[in-house]
Amino acid sequence: MADLTTLAFDLADRYRNPAVVLADGFIGQMMEPVEFAPRAILPAPPEWSVQGNAGSRHNLISSIFLEPDNMEKHIRKLEAKYQEAERNEVRYESWRTEDAEIVLVGYGIVGRILKAAVELARARGIAAGLLRPISLYPFPAQQLRDLARHAKAFAVVELSTGQMIDDVRLALAGAAPIEFFSRVGGNAPSAEDVLAFIERTFPTCLHPCHQEELIHG
Repeated sequence: MADLTTLAFDLADRYRNPAVVLADGFIGQMMEPVEFAPRAILPAPPEWSVQGNAGSRHNLISSIFLEPDNMEKHIRKLEAKYQEAERNEVRYESWRTEDAEIVLVGYGIVGRILKAAVELARARGIAAGLLRPISLYPFPAQQLRDLARHAKAFAVVELSTGQMIDDVRLALAGAAPIEFFSRVGGNAPSAEDVLAFIERTFPTCLHPCHQEELIHG
């Protein structure tokens, strides 16, 4: 939260665009040691604020263009800015996904829970991994598509009735099955809950010995 709040200010200034830091109730009530990264002393940015005089008026940000060609030029300029952000500002964490057959996707406190679930699954012989989006826009769509080249299925876990799952569906575009697991109302799944969901939902992805255990156990 400390690092991303600092980054949000930097990105908002760089792109002249609002930046939103998302959190959840669990993160909001946690206390952990924080080590602040050293900050380089940056040169003063060029003057861009409007000072109330004719010389600074070109810095005035406006979307009021009555002439269609000027409006189109402005929209193309904004579009180029968004495309630059999509190229340069995608952030994510990939955890044990190199050989993952089941990729769990979650952010916020869910990301920490899913790390533990991956370790539990691996101990059971299930090749699970985690893709944790750090930037929800730009979304790590290409990274999901890359994982779909070897992953057999994806599971999206959210503390909601489903929001990010739509982004995952758009990114994968049918390249792999996607299942959804959620808790709401202030409840959060345990790592054991997620493991049980994996075993129940993806029986064909289980380790052969583990499948026999489930059948005969």
